[in-house]
Amino acid sequence: MKINILPGCLLAASMLLTTSCSDFLTEDPKGQLTNETLFKTKADLDLAVNSLYSNVQGFQCNSNTMIVQCMGDDVTSTTGTNKAAYLSADAFEAPTDLKGVNDLWSWYYNIIKASNYVLDCAKFMKADMSELGEQLGQAYFWRAYAYYGLVRTWGPVPISPEEVISVDLKNNTDEIPCASVEELYNYIVKSLQAAEACNLPETYSSAPKHLGDANVYVSAQAVKSMLASVYMSMAGYPLKKSECYALAAEKAKEVVDAVKARNVQTLLPNWNSVYSYGNDNHNECILGIYYNANTGSWGWDDSQLTCCHVPGSLPWGGWGDFLAERYFWSKYPEGPRKDAVYAKTFLTGEGNNVDWWATMDGKPYYKVKGEDGKDKTNAVFSDYRPMFTGFSVNCDEKGSPLKIDFDCTKPLYAGMTLGKRHQLIRYAEVLCWFAESAARSGKYINEAKEALKQVRSRAYSDPAAVSAIDGMSNDQLAEAAYNEHRYEVAGNVLGMVTCREDEFRMERLQDVFNYRVGPQSDVLVPAGTVTHSQTAKGEPFEYTLKEDLVLPENMQVTGAWKGENSVYHIYPPTEVERNPNLKR
Repeated sequence: MKINILPGCLLAASMLLTTSCSDFLTEDPKGQLTNETLFKTKADLDLAVNSLYSNVQGFQCNSNTMIVQCMGDDVTSTTGTNKAAYLSADAFEAPTDLKGVNDLWSWYYNIIKASNYVLDCAKFMKADMSELGEQLGQAYFWRAYAYYGLVRTWGPVPISPEEVISVDLKNNTDEIPCASVEELYNYIVKSLQAAEACNLPETYSSAPKHLGDANVYVSAQAVKSMLASVYMSMAGYPLKKSECYALAAEKAKEVVDAVKARNVQTLLPNWNSVYSYGNDNHNECILGIYYNANTGSWGWDDSQLTCCHVPGSLPWGGWGDFLAERYFWSKYPEGPRKDAVYAKTFLTGEGNNVDWWATMDGKPYYKVKGEDGKDKTNAVFSDYRPMFTGFSVNCDEKGSPLKIDFDCTKPLYAGMTLGKRHQLIRYAEVLCWFAESAARSGKYINEAKEALKQVRSRAYSDPAAVSAIDGMSNDQLAEAAYNEHRYEVAGNVLGMVTCREDEFRMERLQDVFNYRVGPQSDVLVPAGTVTHSQTAKGEPFEYTLKEDLVLPENMQVTGAWKGENSVYHIYPPTEVERNPNLKR
């Protein structure tokens, strides 16, 4: 599966639109292709849309832009090595390594500029604007998407000039004032409504010629889904416009109704297929970012995330960027979804399948400093925590990736780049959003319960978890739907709405903080649990856990809660130097 970027002309367009973070708001058109010489036909405009999608690929080609999501209670990172930025986000601290905030800021504004460029170029074309719906819809959508990420990460930020061709070079655009959070959300809604007015199809039966795959383009379902999510954010922190829950329910219901009437999306029957490399093009995914086949180029068109969830202590030597927090794993409901989201066991170099809490001697876990200053432990795996599998792919005997549903009992693909889709919005998420927003607004309660039943029926082994929905009050239904969404997206730092974003909206990040600064004394694995392990010599054996496993996270959280300075990330310091308006 690939996006067919037109190489020659796209290079010129990409050079125009891709910037360092030092000039994300400014544009110097000298020596560049202008609207008078390039943009005359619909095909010409396709070049600008290709450039937009190239920037979208670059936005998530590596893990830097997702570092801020470590603030949520599902994800942490490995200690040491080059993970200072990840661990700072995990500990609600200002980072010393700025790659996370720098890259995310830069890429969001690259997408905004590329989107504005498409819209601006269209103004100079002779074509009827009604004929450009597909191109304009993409630009309006991705501009809204970028601002949606910006406002939830930093709060007030500047709105980039929409006129990117005929920019007035006399203006010092680095000093643009920040728009308020409310102004930003109004601008996001306005952009999405403009995208909706472009009458994008609910699904693409054939691919636009310049993109090469029918599922690459933004659809009407994606626009409506994002509007539902945006309205939910407006109903929560910091705006707290509770009336927006009704708007969210209406938009989410439009998506659900389209599925019921015309089957434009599906809910996969098997949760193990959700992140499957063997079923990478399924249509539970409403919005995704598509990457080329594995080229090893480490370019924007390669997804560089296959090792990010894998602990470094596994035989395949992962990077450990996004590891699982033990506490969230311990509270995660049992069932097929948990067995798919987390590796049920780890495969050792000796070919044994062991539990993540296994020790080589069957005794309680310990960790001490040896005389050489290195940690000494009796754990089979020194990382000693669960592993998310959302990025993981199996390999054959030659180490090549296999297009199958992931199986944690088989070897992992150790390559660092792959053409695997990044899933930003899934239909299961919209069902959760519909259930929660309907419950909080008091609308469509029966339909909302049915939506949540669909999600739970696939996720839980216990039928009682599904039948319990019938007896829920509106408040209980809303809380259940909120939690189900967090479980659906656990570990998927790629998504538009992550655990961090849910907890931000509902003002629950302080709860995450309070648990981490506290004793962290909850039982993670109870005594009496049968454990699969292996000895120091690699011989498999089983034992019964002799005592409750209680263990704090490796990355300690200290200090006091600082309100919005704890929930928002710092502005990139280099941008603050150029724009004194970047302050709270």
